[in-house]
Amino acid sequence: MLTNTQASAKKNGYAVFSRNSLLFALFAVVIPNFLFLLTAPFYIASRLISPFLYLAAGVAGLFLPARLTFLLFFAAAVVDLTLIVMIAFHLPLDVALNSLQYSASINPAASLLYVFIAVIVTVTSALSAYLISRYRARLREASLVPALLLAAALSCADLAWTQPYFRTPDVAFDSARVQTGMSADAVIGGGSNLLIVMVEGLGAFSDPEEGEALKSILTQNLPQGRYEIEYGQTYYSGSTTGAAARELCNRWGDYIDYLTGMPADDCLPNQLAAAGYETIAFHGFGTDMFQRDKWYPDIGFQKLEFLDQLEVEQPEHFARRCGSVFNGLCDADVGEAVHAALKAEPETPKFIYWLTLNSHIPFVKNEADPMACRSETPRIHNKTVCELSNLWSIVFEQVSEIAADPELAPTDILIVGDHHTPLWERAAKDGFELGKVDWILLRHRDKHSGHPNRPPRPTTP
Repeated sequence: MLTNTQASAKKNGYAVFSRNSLLFALFAVVIPNFLFLLTAPFYIASRLISPFLYLAAGVAGLFLPARLTFLLFFAAAVVDLTLIVMIAFHLPLDVALNSLQYSASINPAASLLYVFIAVIVTVTSALSAYLISRYRARLREASLVPALLLAAALSCADLAWTQPYFRTPDVAFDSARVQTGMSADAVIGGGSNLLIVMVEGLGAFSDPEEGEALKSILTQNLPQGRYEIEYGQTYYSGSTTGAAARELCNRWGDYIDYLTGMPADDCLPNQLAAAGYETIAFHGFGTDMFQRDKWYPDIGFQKLEFLDQLEVEQPEHFARRCGSVFNGLCDADVGEAVHAALKAEPETPKFIYWLTLNSHIPFVKNEADPMACRSETPRIHNKTVCELSNLWSIVFEQVSEIAADPELAPTDILIVGDHHTPLWERAAKDGFELGKVDWILLRHRDKHSGHPNRPPRPTTP
């Protein structure tokens, strides 16, 4: 038998699982999260706090005018999508917030996937705001318990099922350059040029055979005996600028550190420049992105060859554009410029850092299919990973041509991924080891030879 209080609560709709309570859970939690509920078994999106953002907007909407309710749900959607992108691309919070100023440099509308997600999330958020505003009076009588339980269940599912994909190991500093012993002293003492190719999104393959399929693009045509070939994996931290700090300056960090005065004398470009090397950075996007025009010179690059410079210096050679959201120069064209720069003035030792672009997610397929992705016998099982490897193969082919050039001065070549591959599909993501990237070193065997105009360089004390 109900007490008077319980009877009154039931009459007024305050029962924990009353119709109004379940409607509020539907409007404030289920509908705005519907897209992600539907796709969660197949796609990855980190949304640990997002269900509570929409729930908070729904609770506030019970007491606010309709226009403010719509505004709150729109704000929750913006934060939701921003967090998804930030975590997927390994951006620390301060880097992500600082990166918002570069939004005008990219074109998210170039990706149908991004447009589709933005439209669906906007529509479901607007529908939630409308329903809560329309039925505000009766929903004020609802219990919040079902909505809270449902939001908590979604967050717990994300914690168990999605967050493991984004955890990076807490390890001591590691890098491909440390593992290979390519210190400034070793480079200078060897007398060779050094080319570091930082490959966008090249993670560490889970299946060694699939990784070998890509590496064979690089190694199959190398002159016999010219290089020692070494393979390995290293941990990473942060995004692409974090990879620059890792491989160029031997520390965990990002571009904000160098914009705010981090000492850079011990960064590799500065050390090699002091020893007489010409130091050049290549990239197919603009120098203003992440303010590379400011901190790249600080860490020791004497010359920047980015979209800004290359399309002016050689407009006929750099007329093509590649990529979608990050639309810039084609890696194949930039690779040719890297090749030419390594051969120019052979008496001057060179350090070149080439950051690739076109494999940035979301990517545009390579017209060619060296990995046989569109055949019945693809070299890599997952179609998305296979097509992405087709783009990486463009870079590997360019590096192979550089390495095989008989007129090239002795050059050590280190190829390394910047961060774990930020794929959205669970099946594709499982093709890579979490927290690691692959590296390949072509170590030139014949130091101090083949270039009579370049004397051997002494090891610095």
